[in-house]
Amino acid sequence: MAGLPLSQAIGEYLGWLELDRHASPGTVEGYRGDLRRFSDFVGGDAGIPDIAELDRELLRGYQQHLARLRTGPKGARRPLAISTRSRRLVALRSFLRFVAREQWLPGDLGATIDVPKLPERLPKPLEATDRDQLLAALPHDTLAQKRDRALILLLLSTGARISEILRLDRNDWKPERLWVLGKGDRERVVQVTEKARAAVEDYLTAREDHSPALFVGFQPANKAASSNRLTTAGAQHVCRHLAQQLGIPAFHPHQLRHTLGTLLQESMGDARLTAETLGHRGLGSVSGYTKITDLRQREAYEEMQRRGL
Repeated sequence: MAGLPLSQAIGEYLGWLELDRHASPGTVEGYRGDLRRFSDFVGGDAGIPDIAELDRELLRGYQQHLARLRTGPKGARRPLAISTRSRRLVALRSFLRFVAREQWLPGDLGATIDVPKLPERLPKPLEATDRDQLLAALPHDTLAQKRDRALILLLLSTGARISEILRLDRNDWKPERLWVLGKGDRERVVQVTEKARAAVEDYLTAREDHSPALFVGFQPANKAASSNRLTTAGAQHVCRHLAQQLGIPAFHPHQLRHTLGTLLQESMGDARLTAETLGHRGLGSVSGYTKITDLRQREAYEEMQRRGL
């Protein structure tokens, strides 16, 4: 019986990830790229014509390869970021666990892979002064400005991921409640403030196109598409442009999610509420917001002491 080539095993795994695990398209594509790099390292199907030929020596060699790999232009070569190395190894480990479950290998080689520990990264909310200036000065004269204002206010109001908002269609927009589809195809209701709701209604009323997308792009490349849906890169450009226009530090759409999470934790002090609002499964994912709150409280207390209070 012919063996199962590496490429076919990877294809089976990616199909399972998408159809059975309901991973997001971004996750599937990320894993596809990471596993393609592993395949290139071992020589593809020519190097692994049968998945059963994978062994610890090959995996150890790949880990050493990633640790030694240098990227960047000549004269400024640097090691792979720990986060990049960790992500590639996590993808490989997940693939190998799938291989073991399918019994294409006698054991789980993924258990032998050591993933480098990532340094803790705290959320990066907008500073209060920058946030207030952004909210007070968002222009809304042109259609593009109405769209940008609606997008910013909706992200800040809901704390949703940018991918969750950009996949919404016009018929998903309901005056009474808004559902978003998150990681693992899990649906949840998000809260929308009156200000954000009014901004979205104002933007939709001004539109004359027939695109089904809730948020559309205005670049020439986008206009040629039937849905004309705003892309993640487009949303990032919106944030950069607004920051430059208003004279505040550049920010990323995800920082608006961090901003709401921090505000919730500071005002309510309820980690479970913060987790549920942001669509996290467990409390571990919101521990950073708790640490930010504790840090700010400590800084406020120290300032009070410096002032002799």
